[in-house]
Amino acid sequence: MENLPNDWDVLQKSLGASVLQGMVWSEVQESMGRSAYFERSNHWSWVGFERKSRGLRYLNVPYGPTASLNAKDALGSVAAFATQEGFDFVRIEPMGVIGKSDLDSIGAIKTSEVDPEHTQVIDITKPIDALRANLRSGHRSDINGASKRGVEVLSTDSQEGLEIFLGMLRDTAKRAKVTFYPDSYYRQVFKQMSPSGSMKLYLAKADGEPVAGALFYDYNGVRSYAYAGAFQDLNRKHKATVCMMWQAILDAKQSGGTAFDLWGVAPDDNSKHKWAGITSFKKGFGGETVAYLGTYDIPINKPKYKAYRIYKKFRGRS
Repeated sequence: MENLPNDWDVLQKSLGASVLQGMVWSEVQESMGRSAYFERSNHWSWVGFERKSRGLRYLNVPYGPTASLNAKDALGSVAAFATQEGFDFVRIEPMGVIGKSDLDSIGAIKTSEVDPEHTQVIDITKPIDALRANLRSGHRSDINGASKRGVEVLSTDSQEGLEIFLGMLRDTAKRAKVTFYPDSYYRQVFKQMSPSGSMKLYLAKADGEPVAGALFYDYNGVRSYAYAGAFQDLNRKHKATVCMMWQAILDAKQSGGTAFDLWGVAPDDNSKHKWAGITSFKKGFGGETVAYLGTYDIPINKPKYKAYRIYKKFRGRS
């Protein structure tokens, strides 16, 4: 494959594309052995990564294609490329002007969301007083009482800080009975993104002891809340996570950012949705709920894809 052109991010940023369609995310994927492929015009673009699952080879296009015009051309491009290169299907998460009718016209099939279909976005161009006023009262109280609880927040690019954060993830996974990526994944993402400033690690401490941490993406004026963990007992005692998030919001604003993406909420506060447990916490920072089209597959090898769907249905997954 060809390398992405040097001006790739110029087009992506003009289209309002996600960090997952940026040069830096392509570098992350390729460092993990996932070949990247792309096409673009003046009005649309996409970059996708080769993935394999259950004997199928597919092209994953996270939060893409992105189009400002010519939606059908963008979808046609990725489908034609996948056909030419022998992929079994394409997984897309369209952004921009691409609509449901465009997806229907190409035979795209809705599937379980991979990246969030609904998220909460804060306009951080607003004055700080307005941002503070939009906080839920409980969040405001936690922030106001931070110094009394001995809470301080810092940003770090150190490997030591990352290892502390990974310990927080392990504790969170154990207590919440959830599964995260292996430590090697976070180490690789941090290694690729931190030097360019595309990823920031925040740690919250109480009386000098680490309590909570989070990794954020920074791209085109948008700071996104990507991964978070905490030492659960300490965090319940010191309520450090809210303070950490607030500092990350303020810093993003100070650096000239325009939006803070909380990266995933439950639609209509659905209590059965996978994001339900964290939705109230995220909405406590204010902002507006944004809905995307979601995750769709474009079958290329239709018999193989049909068998794949049957297998997933048998396993209880859509």
